[in-house]
Amino acid sequence: MSSQNEFAGQFGIVTGAASGMGRAVALHVGRCGAGLALVDLDEEGLKATRDEVVRAGGPAPLCLSGDVSDPAEVERMTSESLAAMGRLDFLVNMAAIARATPFDQIDAAEWDLMLAVNLRSVFLCCQAVLRPMKAQGKGVIVNVSSIAGRSVSLGSGAHYAAAKHGVVGLTRHLARDLGAAGIRVNAFCPGPTLTPMVERVISEEKQRQLAANFPLGRLAQADEQARAIAFMLSDDSSYMTGACLDSNGGAMML
Repeated sequence: MSSQNEFAGQFGIVTGAASGMGRAVALHVGRCGAGLALVDLDEEGLKATRDEVVRAGGPAPLCLSGDVSDPAEVERMTSESLAAMGRLDFLVNMAAIARATPFDQIDAAEWDLMLAVNLRSVFLCCQAVLRPMKAQGKGVIVNVSSIAGRSVSLGSGAHYAAAKHGVVGLTRHLARDLGAAGIRVNAFCPGPTLTPMVERVISEEKQRQLAANFPLGRLAQADEQARAIAFMLSDDSSYMTGACLDSNGGAMML
């Protein structure tokens, strides 16, 4: 478990921070001392996350509402984060959407939306933080993929799986390119986790069926996944780059 001050003096951006795993990551690293810029389209959710971090004893995060699939918005949010914090030590690309649309019913607009939010946003955010991280000579990026990026989606559509596979490929390529600059880039591949997004896409009955078939017999809690991501951000994983860390309750063994 991370120590109370493990991330003291570090500053980072967490996208998709208004709910689910993004909120859990922000709360975990925030109460361990990290200064944070929280990014999401949901302004009320961002404020709720900020208030949770403060109640837990962490520094008050900066809340930035914006669309991570829009290049101009990403540049604005990164610039505001850097201006407020003075440096950027880490980035967690958590923002995502999911749809369970059958493949033969996916239209081009939905396909483009899924790839924009789930893959293009990762490209844009990674690109935006490179300059300050290179100037510092170090940085850590965690791109959140999915079990869908390692195999197939257990609850969402083919477009979701395609995007999450893309996140893994992008992560590995960046790790190779950026290692000499002192920047570590890894992918996190969670299985179904009890978050609002999963609860919208996967019915309660399907959740029970999935859980019954997993070796651990349950779906993950968001804070469990947050602790794994915190490890990836910490110095305890200092020799990890280009890795894909699975946290799926044994689902890949099925």
